[in-house]
Amino acid sequence: MAITGAVFLALVILAVFMSLSGGGGAGSDGSSDGQSRTAPAEKNTTGGDTKSTAKKLVNGVPVGYAHNQAGAVQAAVNYQVARSSAAYFTDEKARHATLTAMMTSQSQERQIRNDDTGMQQVLTSLGVTAGSEDELVARGAAMGTRVTTYTDQVATVDVWMAGLVGVTDKNAPMPVSASWTTYTLTLQWQSGDWKLSAITSVNGPTPLDTGSDSPTSVDEFRTADREFNAPPYVG
Repeated sequence: MAITGAVFLALVILAVFMSLSGGGGAGSDGSSDGQSRTAPAEKNTTGGDTKSTAKKLVNGVPVGYAHNQAGAVQAAVNYQVARSSAAYFTDEKARHATLTAMMTSQSQERQIRNDDTGMQQVLTSLGVTAGSEDELVARGAAMGTRVTTYTDQVATVDVWMAGLVGVTDKNAPMPVSASWTTYTLTLQWQSGDWKLSAITSVNGPTPLDTGSDSPTSVDEFRTADREFNAPPYVG
């Protein structure tokens, strides 16, 4: 019964998580020569690396995309990554600033209300308190994109994401767990940029887990979350 309850809790938390975000963090230096890299001095809680072809950053979010299909795809991926960081879950001011940078004027207030409610549900379910916010792991990576509709004014982009969410605390109700989600993001060309007007999501595609039978310990996840940079913004 205890195992069944834990599984049910995990499914509930991941269902809320999937409807809201994926994961983020600072990006790598892009090198691939196998040389050593300097780990970040402290945990990064913001969105992705700022390396992007977007023209500028607003509240840490890349904005200013090309008025074409490629620009719409870049905006869709980056906006979802920006909604996936630990700070987006725990810091209301950071979350509102992020949404202000990416949403259309018509949808901004609605999305703020929805995400405020959803994020609080996730934090409560995970047992996150003001004293344990730094233990939250939340990040994600885009596996692929698909443009379902496109005009020069409106674009609909599917983003297939892998995500992690959980708390690196042995007493937490759910360990760090994975999710696979396809987000459908509707964007509008507004004020000279692609802005987000609606977000929906469905489960999967979910691959078979062929890894270790024993999940990684919370101590190892805590170290990894601080030492590994999450995937950068696309661009």
